[in-house]
Amino acid sequence: MPRKNRKISSTGVYHVMLRGINKGAIFIDDIDCNKFVKILQGLVAPVDRHGIPLPPHCHIHAYCLMKNHVHLLVSEAESGIATVMKRVGVAYVSYFNKRHERLGPLFHDRFRSEPVEDAGYFITLLRYIHQNPVRANLVRSIDDYRWSSWHEYNSTNPPVTCADNLPFAQMTWDEVCELVRQNNQTATEQVNLAKRRFSDTEAQQLIAQACGGRVLAELPNKEKKQLIKLLVEQGIAKTQLSRLTGISYGSITHHTTTKN
Repeated sequence: MPRKNRKISSTGVYHVMLRGINKGAIFIDDIDCNKFVKILQGLVAPVDRHGIPLPPHCHIHAYCLMKNHVHLLVSEAESGIATVMKRVGVAYVSYFNKRHERLGPLFHDRFRSEPVEDAGYFITLLRYIHQNPVRANLVRSIDDYRWSSWHEYNSTNPPVTCADNLPFAQMTWDEVCELVRQNNQTATEQVNLAKRRFSDTEAQQLIAQACGGRVLAELPNKEKKQLIKLLVEQGIAKTQLSRLTGISYGSITHHTTTKN
């Protein structure tokens, strides 16, 4: 059976998944995990043989290494996603087979990827990826898991692997971290909910209908709060609503969580 064509992201952002062949382990110990992260760092900050910096092949926005699979949130830069993942696969499989004295493929088939087209899905994936070890009952908190990019998010030091700019997200780093910490839905529900989000055009139509042609940000506070609650309940993501209306994400969250 021929392979399905890979869906192309109009934004260049992808959720990528790599799994071990026959569900086998792709990381035996911390040395393997560290090697994989180093390979990612070589993609986002490559240098030539003289140590001179080269343009990044991609930008990494999140990663989580589990025993038999990997989640990545990646945006294309100098290279397309297929080239990026080929570089990852060739470098890591070569290292892994040599170190563990094995032959043959390590990953199950080709990598899986899903296009990320809007802020709502992007933020949902940040949460989903970092919460993966908690959902697998490996740790009680995302703070306790070593091999994810959460430690770059939750650090005062500049990020090493992850890009410090987030596509789509017009919110502060603290607000992003707070969203990532939230864990009040199952992973499947989170991702499926994000996939049901409205396009910007659909969301703008809903906003216009709710406001009767008026500007949401300029309405009296009480009416604005009621309409924000209504629009969020209808399925417009808070991040998307913030981006389309100019109302801060913090204000939208406040309006949807306070009673009066």
